[in-house]
Amino acid sequence: MTEKAAHRHAPELPSTLWEAPDVIWSWSQTVLSRDEAEATPDGALYHYTNEAGLKGILRSERLWCFSHLHQTDRSEFAYSLDVAREVLQEVGRSEDWFEKHFALCLLDLVNSNSFTDTFEFYLFSVSRHRDDPQQWSTFGDEGKGFAIGFAPALFRGDKKELSPVASENAFVGKVLYGEKAIRAKHSYTIGQAAKITSKFGHEHPELVRQVRPSTYLSAMAKELLADQMIWNCLTGKHKKYEGEQETRFVIMGVIARFNELRKNFNKKCYVEHPLPLKAPNNIVEILVGPGASADTEKRLDGYLTEIGYNYPIAIARSAPT
Repeated sequence: MTEKAAHRHAPELPSTLWEAPDVIWSWSQTVLSRDEAEATPDGALYHYTNEAGLKGILRSERLWCFSHLHQTDRSEFAYSLDVAREVLQEVGRSEDWFEKHFALCLLDLVNSNSFTDTFEFYLFSVSRHRDDPQQWSTFGDEGKGFAIGFAPALFRGDKKELSPVASENAFVGKVLYGEKAIRAKHSYTIGQAAKITSKFGHEHPELVRQVRPSTYLSAMAKELLADQMIWNCLTGKHKKYEGEQETRFVIMGVIARFNELRKNFNKKCYVEHPLPLKAPNNIVEILVGPGASADTEKRLDGYLTEIGYNYPIAIARSAPT
């Protein structure tokens, strides 16, 4: 997901200790890649929107990814982060010195730093739920809008190289719902990182003493924080939203990388992510909302032809069960 750890979060460590955060970085990338693979859908993923949103996406072949600060539930990141704090407190009671102080160091970083002072996160949401009354009401212009069915191939996490343009680096994650699922994810990642920190610390005590244990622990904690913990918080929501069956495009990076990319709509900040929607079969179907006018299908078919969609796209009327 990001460049190698030693060059990002451990500049204060001597090169002899770079191996330690690099181990966490490599493990974290494996976990994130697995998450992306598990998020790859078997069928289309749907984005509910109004007519203006539909036309904007189809014409520009770009997704508007809005800041996490402008999501429907603005407390969702904090909700998942609070669960992480509880897990860190539990690990902080470990009898292993390195595991205990790794967790306490990470907890201090979480409590004393604002993520939004360093990082920006942009999200685009799609649903595995093809025809959902609640999403028609909330996101689909009260049933008069549309649900775009994107092909599964567009959501495969198989990108090997990062683009120098931050908004082109979108990663795919399936949202977890409820404290139990979120806690399990945080427990796994924090626990594994604590074990890696402990293993290397016990194997190289003289190196750790030379650089000071606090410096070593801080470097390891920052590595987990910058990728894995933020990712977990961006893909966790309260149980009451479970019906959305959400999968997310997530774009994240340091603030400076978005300075030339930010745009605003209705006082909401977003960046644009390109997708080749006019390439054959990348849109599977478009559902017309149950409250749309009777001529909507005909108008939509004409619009698709007008803007150059030269492959067949199924157009169907919503019929939620």
